[in-house]
Amino acid sequence: MAHTSDLVTFSLADVHQATRLLLTANPGAIVAYRLLREVLRMPPNHPELAQAKAAALNSKWVCQLEESQLPDGSWGRFHSQDTKKKTVFRTTEEAIDRAFVLGLEPTDRVLTQVRQYILEVLQGTALITDWDEKNEAWPLLIKYLLAGRLAQIDPGNKLLDSFWTYLAEVARQAFALGKYCLADEAAAYLNLSGIHLPGGFLESQHALWILATRRLPYRLEHALVSWMWHKPDGIRYLRAPLHELPSRQIGYWLRSMHLLSRFSSWREIALDTLNQLWEQRDSDGLWDFGSDISRSIDFPLSENWRQSAKRKQDYSTSILVLLRKYYD
Repeated sequence: MAHTSDLVTFSLADVHQATRLLLTANPGAIVAYRLLREVLRMPPNHPELAQAKAAALNSKWVCQLEESQLPDGSWGRFHSQDTKKKTVFRTTEEAIDRAFVLGLEPTDRVLTQVRQYILEVLQGTALITDWDEKNEAWPLLIKYLLAGRLAQIDPGNKLLDSFWTYLAEVARQAFALGKYCLADEAAAYLNLSGIHLPGGFLESQHALWILATRRLPYRLEHALVSWMWHKPDGIRYLRAPLHELPSRQIGYWLRSMHLLSRFSSWREIALDTLNQLWEQRDSDGLWDFGSDISRSIDFPLSENWRQSAKRKQDYSTSILVLLRKYYD
């Protein structure tokens, strides 16, 4: 779906032009592959894309991801880090995010294996190694944490239907007065499942992944996205304010934006900030938020950041992919 408005300061042609310019700089394999596939939307059978993907799959970072994946499809603990073990990825969830950052698709082996692992845990034929949290809601919450990641990898999976229906009803009750009310969300869990969840769950990335898999009523979706957009601490587990551009949290901010872009009302709500982002290009037409950022798995994409040019290419790739989504 195309979106045009006098309020938009960047056109699809602008995004494509910036992408082609970046590709002339001979970027790393992952950067080139993501730009060709996710911004220029090159057909899957195009020889140039096939060559770029082969190079990306043989890159240092993808090999690291593959080599650290365990035989069961996980990377150890699913949601909570085991601080007694030194691992490449702190949790399986972190590795899943890294896979998407590296441009892997749900049909690539790394993600098909972890998808199968999640399905087996949800169906009771496999177990996670996380310790049970001392919380009466934990048996319910862990299922929704798993379902959230399934929604990220395989949003059309029929197993998600019941999870979406449940959270859509929670959201309906939480926004019954037209704006979010934590007490109403907590009451919804008590009414639906008989559990106390005073801190809520709708603000989590897992709930948002699930809710984005099916269409919510427009007013409810708009209220949900607007609430998340103006929360001072953003999406739970990411904790980056969305209505501003926090340079030290840029990885978490971009990941939050990519998540919310799955909701149609995101375009309207985020437009002013997207315009600001477009205007932050440097004289080379690229973006640079420096090397002093909070630790996240969103960067690097290039082999290393010793060259500032590579760092700028990495930032610009994630931003161009995001801006391209405005025109979906």
